[in-house]
Amino acid sequence: MITDTNVLIGHNQNLYYLAQHKRAFDIGYIYPLDIFESFVEQQSDWGIECSCKIEQDILYPNRFNLFPGKVSSLEVNLVLDFFRQVEARVGVKFDYQIIQQFLGHNFDFSKVANIVTGVDFRKDFSASRLKFWFWIDGYPEKLETAISLLGEREDLRVLYSNPEWLVGFDFYLNGKSTIELYPQFSPEQLGQREIKLKLAKVLSPQTLQFLDAFSSVLIGFTQNNPDRLLYGYLLNPSKFIDNLHNDLANRVHAYYRGQPVFNTMVCLSEKELLTGSIDKFNLYYQMSNASSY
Repeated sequence: MITDTNVLIGHNQNLYYLAQHKRAFDIGYIYPLDIFESFVEQQSDWGIECSCKIEQDILYPNRFNLFPGKVSSLEVNLVLDFFRQVEARVGVKFDYQIIQQFLGHNFDFSKVANIVTGVDFRKDFSASRLKFWFWIDGYPEKLETAISLLGEREDLRVLYSNPEWLVGFDFYLNGKSTIELYPQFSPEQLGQREIKLKLAKVLSPQTLQFLDAFSSVLIGFTQNNPDRLLYGYLLNPSKFIDNLHNDLANRVHAYYRGQPVFNTMVCLSEKELLTGSIDKFNLYYQMSNASSY
């Protein structure tokens, strides 16, 4: 997900973090991991985030995000070139229609604070996907375009006045593509009465209680899914993860507890929170920042 971007990283440091993550969680080769590793090597001044998805007793650790320190059409085209390399395999063809509709003509990159590309590779080829996020700030016409592509939602409209949104696209290797929207709330905003009242109109009381564990939060709205996702930067990652009482989460965090992590984020489904049993969630560990060259 979106990350801090202000410190120059060492050459190939991201490959080191990627390799260590692979070793820690016994990740073997799954197409197109080698193409992504080559992309990481080429973009050595970008930042990296390592991630694990937990679904009950299954761990999906072959997940990484990469982000630059500045945004222009050049960085966007670098990501799309990476996508096209993945498409070189017979049977892989991405549907770019939804992202093309969002970008349109004469897209103003000065209103994009950052971009992020990500991968989530599975043994099940059809479940593997590439990701592409745009962090827009004060770009209402593109937010309206994104909402129209997602589908109108009353709960989303309650939070519409927030100027900072993440617009994400998932591209599955089987050709499926989807869009997600995430309004972001800073620590300052979370302390404002007006924002608290808006969040109370959208989120359940149980979900609102979880906000105290986060320094900032994003609310995720996904296409054709009424559930909401909560992405939170953890104030005390060890305490939060310990309280989940999840063996796989403990295994993941046991490794990262001793690593030089910049930020730790968790993604939870509000539906999961309401059931009182949190068995499906994602953990994200930001291991480096990007050069703002």
